[in-house]
Amino acid sequence: MEAPAQPSYRLAFDGVDAALAVLSPQGDWLAANAALCRLVGRDADALVGARAHAELFEPSLRGRVANALATAGTAPQRQVLESDGTLDAADGTDRAAAWRVTLSPLADGTWLLHCEDIAAERRRAREDAEAARLQEHLAHGLSHDLRAPLRGIAGFAARLDESGAVGEAGKSDLVRIRAAAMRAERLVQALLELLRAARQPLRAQEVDVSLLCEWVAAELQDADPARAATVDVPAGLTAHGDEHALKLLLQQVLHNAWKFSAGRERVEITVDGAHAGDRLRLSVHDRGCGFDMRYADKLFLPFQRLHGAEQGGGDGLGLAIAQQVARRHGGRIWADSQPGEGSTFFIELPAVAGEGGEYRP
Repeated sequence: MEAPAQPSYRLAFDGVDAALAVLSPQGDWLAANAALCRLVGRDADALVGARAHAELFEPSLRGRVANALATAGTAPQRQVLESDGTLDAADGTDRAAAWRVTLSPLADGTWLLHCEDIAAERRRAREDAEAARLQEHLAHGLSHDLRAPLRGIAGFAARLDESGAVGEAGKSDLVRIRAAAMRAERLVQALLELLRAARQPLRAQEVDVSLLCEWVAAELQDADPARAATVDVPAGLTAHGDEHALKLLLQQVLHNAWKFSAGRERVEITVDGAHAGDRLRLSVHDRGCGFDMRYADKLFLPFQRLHGAEQGGGDGLGLAIAQQVARRHGGRIWADSQPGEGSTFFIELPAVAGEGGEYRP
């Protein structure tokens, strides 16, 4: 005679990855699935029939679980309880557990318990906070401690030049010193932009991407008024994101297209885009010098340059900044190119949802 098949809900309970248990109204463990047994290092036989959570959890959480069960009353509600206190074990290792326990009332008066070890989650949060503090100190150092000597170098070189203390033979060296100081100042500014792109809080809203593209194009033309240029931007492109950060992203991409068109008689940049589901997909195409796709993996790495200064190569940070902004919006950026035929950069960003939850066509 065949054993009766287990109900499908029981198979789901036992097979799910979440660590689950069923408690009686008084808090006795009635059932525990395999995931919970693995998490707490106990067999189901050792849990069922006892109040094992009195041993598993730290005293503060143990008391809060017991209190939640005892005060449920006639209208029990879902409760989420977390461990208090330090996460580190006494010997300095990371073995100590920190628990998040979710108690959900079931229709028959029992409780569904979901248990998570959040020690790793808290350690990551602590490490992220430490990294943010380090970045803050680095940004302060770049902005103040590094800029001050650079400005001093440029200033003293200018005073030497104006004083006439340096003869004609040495004036070319002063020019080189001042130019090197200016390049270093621009590099510091780019590094600060990269740090800000990685850590500055984002204020998400509906952003007119078409307007931002036109704004950036106008700034590029104002900075290089003698350059013949055509920048085509369609109307109606919108994204959900931080306006300041998205303008920074577009500045890097459009400036990249502009400077690598230096060898052409005319700058020609075409922006295109379409909404596809919950994504806005942009493309920025130029007719500049292009690049070899064999080196595309270096394109978005800091200080990696695929072109020399004579072709428009800069500090190697602009596209790293653009990628950082795209990633923080849950998007991405990539490129396609042929040497001598120009490049196309593709940008994917969150679209704007309408009132009914649908996305813009």
